[in-house]
Amino acid sequence: MRKSIFFLVILYVFASCSSDDNIINPELDQTWVLNNVTCFCFFGDDFDFTTHKLTFHSSKKTVTIENSGDSSFIAPSGTYPYTDNGEIIEIDGRQYTYEIKANSLNLHFVDEPLIADDEVSYFYTKG
Repeated sequence: MRKSIFFLVILYVFASCSSDDNIINPELDQTWVLNNVTCFCFFGDDFDFTTHKLTFHSSKKTVTIENSGDSSFIAPSGTYPYTDNGEIIEIDGRQYTYEIKANSLNLHFVDEPLIADDEVSYFYTKG
């Protein structure tokens, strides 16, 4: 009987200590308009990034992605679930470190260190 009680106590402790890596960041809750991308790619001098938008809904843990034209950033247009641990956002299986400063959101793709040309950063402003 003591072993059963001990086992139940240990099980309760582990269950109550589980971490929730999905935080709610109200600063994300708005529409963000892309204004620049840095990567090993070429867009031309007059490329219009502003046709791409992210709208976060932290209460639902979803992000709506809008892309216009031929270019698609982050993921194709649609609504996706996302996770946020306070440092990294994961959208559509891709991870991005993020930083919010005043009216700007910066996303930096968490790249594979052995691949030299997969570094990409997205720079957004409140829209």
